[in-house]
Amino acid sequence: MHITVLYVGSSLLAPLRNAERELNRQYGLDLRVAVLNFGGQFTEDEWQTIESDLTQSEIIFVIHVLDGENAARLLPLLDRHRAKAAVIVINCMPELMKRTRIGKLDFAKLPGVSRKEAKAPSDGGKEQRAKDEESETAGVGNLLKGIASWIGRQTRNGKSNGHGRADYLKWAERLPSLLRFVPNAGRLRDAKNYLLIVSYFLQPTPNCLR
Repeated sequence: MHITVLYVGSSLLAPLRNAERELNRQYGLDLRVAVLNFGGQFTEDEWQTIESDLTQSEIIFVIHVLDGENAARLLPLLDRHRAKAAVIVINCMPELMKRTRIGKLDFAKLPGVSRKEAKAPSDGGKEQRAKDEESETAGVGNLLKGIASWIGRQTRNGKSNGHGRADYLKWAERLPSLLRFVPNAGRLRDAKNYLLIVSYFLQPTPNCLR
């Protein structure tokens, strides 16, 4: 399995390398994690390497990327590969957040199906089930939009502001309690998986990253 992690910072490099080594040793995996600090400038050769890593990846992480130039170059690459790979975007600029896709969860399609798409059949029971499914889908949309909304306030021409950062920290503290309201099965399962992944990265200890 090939995983690519693009992030701004240096704190994740050693934990990810340790996790890669330990998982391969413990479970006999052929796991390769390509990790890149995405905060700098890259040559054309380096961009070709990035695209090669994305092409081979089953899972792509994009974390803390708020740089407009790198993000603009990354967006079409994600669009090209997100159909075959899970794309997990955490704490990035809004256009990158929209590329999140894990299972049936697709941020680009939030908050869910419209009433017209969820037209209820004539049968009363089926009509109620259709309404329940629509409400559930809208619920995950509202939940995840609320979680990501701080990014829109934080990002102003590629720059962050203190108010947005405070909102993010407040939400991060509430995440464990929010997870209690998201079921483990059904249409919200992938949403909960995304939230769990985010919570692990908020505490990037070796055990969490494994």
